[in-house]
Amino acid sequence: MKGKVLIILVSLLFLVSCARTDELAAPRESSMFRRAEVEHCRITADSLEVKAGAGNKFPTITTLNKDDEVRVLGQIDEWYVIRLDNNRIGCIDSTQTQPIVKDKGQPQQPQPAPAPEQPQQPQQPTQPEEPEPTQPPTDAGGETNQNLATMEREMIKLVNQERRKNNLQALATDPELTRVARIKAQDMVENNYFSHYSPNYGSPFDMMDSFGIEYLTAAENLAANATVEKAHNSLMNSSGHRQNILNPNFTHIGVGVKPSQKYGYIFVQMFIGKPE
Repeated sequence: MKGKVLIILVSLLFLVSCARTDELAAPRESSMFRRAEVEHCRITADSLEVKAGAGNKFPTITTLNKDDEVRVLGQIDEWYVIRLDNNRIGCIDSTQTQPIVKDKGQPQQPQPAPAPEQPQQPQQPTQPEEPEPTQPPTDAGGETNQNLATMEREMIKLVNQERRKNNLQALATDPELTRVARIKAQDMVENNYFSHYSPNYGSPFDMMDSFGIEYLTAAENLAANATVEKAHNSLMNSSGHRQNILNPNFTHIGVGVKPSQKYGYIFVQMFIGKPE
């Protein structure tokens, strides 16, 4: 009897040791949101008095008109501290304004010094070369960039379908934000982590700032799943991710998709709100 039990145990151990280990890890999701400080605003009232301090009891410095845009230096309760065109400082009622984002422009990268010119050598006649057939560029995981871009567009399409169902404006695709999302997805795959905090770039907001992305509100959704549809459904079934997808303050989106041996694909959704 003991011999039969021992044989059964050995058989079970053999079966366990031969079990498949190439199955994908369980899907994962994560979300993060941030509201940035207001740096510029547009006057929405027909006219708005600029006070010498944060309150109506202070004397009026000047009056701004509707659609005037001013630089915001800070905020005291419901009052913005602003800088006028003549560099004078004043305060305005923030409830009579709309925060906006003004493009600061990208800093120019230093150009390398030109190399000294070399004396030209007489050119030898060359034979025309046959062009080699080109293949679509591939990702490090072997997936073509064209296929990954198609997946990114499909995810944005699903996001905007959800927004339209909820009477929200569709998000515009931001090329620079897309580039940042792709870099984040690749960073997650190469460094084998699933987190909003990158060992190379910090938080998603640190990353946006370092790449010169301007925004008033921003968020990031992360998903690890086998397909676009499964990733989208998992995000919509999570309250935090759904809130980011359906946030009425967002105006632009960037999506990055990279293949992952562990999960199938890593999906990075980056959202920003930048009313202009």
